[in-house]
Amino acid sequence: VQPHQKLVDATRELLDVIEKRQQESRVAAQAALGELDTTEARLHGAITDKFTQLRTTARDLAQARDTAIEEALHTTTAHLGQLTTAVKLLASISNERDDQRVLD
Repeated sequence: VQPHQKLVDATRELLDVIEKRQQESRVAAQAALGELDTTEARLHGAITDKFTQLRTTARDLAQARDTAIEEALHTTTAHLGQLTTAVKLLASISNERDDQRVLD
């Protein structure tokens, strides 16, 4: 075997090794991209779920707030009615006493 043939054979072997490594690198890169896509999709789904939960919680809190305000207004209105009745009763009693004093 001639020396230059050894060099050609060695160069071919080296090129084969380089090509094999490049192919392995491409396969590994494709696998990594696939994993990245999967992770991105899972993350996007998780974020979407959290936003949905936050919107639902905000809506529930707003409903609870509105209900509490309505109940407080109803209770306040009832108390005002009771106070009005009590003031009228006191005024009536006061007027009766004044009338009684005038008669005495």
